[in-house]
Amino acid sequence: MSSAQLTRLQRIFREVLDEPALRLTEDYSTADHPEWDSVAMVQIVLAVEQEFGVELEMAEVAEIKSVADILRLL
Repeated sequence: MSSAQLTRLQRIFREVLDEPALRLTEDYSTADHPEWDSVAMVQIVLAVEQEFGVELEMAEVAEIKSVADILRLL
């Protein structure tokens, strides 16, 4: 994991979750933020795909529970 990837993810999470001061860590999970629900997950995944130029499979997306899970997919 690079700090550049985490910084880019932090921008995405801040925008999607409408939390400008959010400090993202690898351990940050769906349990840490009630607004990280299924709708937010779709928005996060779409933004991640666009930002990083990747296409995530539905099976991969279904397994995402934390920032570390997203980083592993990148």
